[in-house]
Amino acid sequence: MLEIFILSLLISLLVGYIVWRFLIVFKMWQPIKAYGPRNHFAKSGTPTMGGLSFILTFYIILGFALLEKITAEVAFVAGAGFLCSIVGVFDDVIKIRKGSDGVKAKTKFGFQLLFSLLCLLFLRLLGLYSTEVYVPFFSVFDLAVFYPFFALFLFLGCMNAVNITDGLDGLACGSSIIALVSFFIISLWKEKVEIAFVIVILIGSLLGFLLYNRHPAKMFMGDIGSMFLGGILASLGIILKVEVLLLFIGGIFVLETLSVMIQVGSYKLRKKRVFLMSPLHHHFELKGWKEKNVVRFFWTLELALSSIGLIIYRFG
Repeated sequence: MLEIFILSLLISLLVGYIVWRFLIVFKMWQPIKAYGPRNHFAKSGTPTMGGLSFILTFYIILGFALLEKITAEVAFVAGAGFLCSIVGVFDDVIKIRKGSDGVKAKTKFGFQLLFSLLCLLFLRLLGLYSTEVYVPFFSVFDLAVFYPFFALFLFLGCMNAVNITDGLDGLACGSSIIALVSFFIISLWKEKVEIAFVIVILIGSLLGFLLYNRHPAKMFMGDIGSMFLGGILASLGIILKVEVLLLFIGGIFVLETLSVMIQVGSYKLRKKRVFLMSPLHHHFELKGWKEKNVVRFFWTLELALSSIGLIIYRFG
């Protein structure tokens, strides 16, 4: 696996440079939100859709490394990531063309719902559909007819959570790597070697991209990258049957999403804000924290939460 990891990392660095130059040549700049922190205006002119680099690397290496070992589970994870990334393409293209926030919220949700349904259909076609859900320290519950709604919630939640978290240089990328390491350990414990290989390839691909995405970022992953990662995290949770543990393994994504929900809910009900700005990383920025320090703090939180998820799985 070490060889696959190193190969993925090196190919990602090469593909990352090619994609970066491509995005610059075609002027695919990320529009900076007018209502965001003022220091973010310095990021104007940074190319977006950089997620193409780790997505391309992932599928290139996956094709060569596991061409003869593509199992149904591997096909589902790879397919779910691809389907979810399509949602991001639509949003990124509109952002770049119109210099706006992308497609309208309702339209975006509609696309997410459609492609989440396609992921579930793909799961059924591959013969992997199971309605049982493992709840740590309790038992395995059969959700029966309610499982499709639960699985849809996972895909929709993961896509939006990673997208919300992708607001600072390297934040979503680094947090995803930490979450994937936990999934890698669980896949080894469950003796799902092919899934472990898939995760190693993705970790290598993301580490290569992180060198371009760390502060100051040379390119952003864009919605194509965040939607892809959301789909990957949800599909891994489903395949490894640790859906509930996503609350911890993807803990920082959950916290970021909760901060938005709390902020919106509080303002609508009380006309008061709980945070200086949401998502949560912006709150710390407005508190005067440097971007690098916020990212490192959030990575540490993700590491702690993800480790708790591993402990719960091991002893639950």
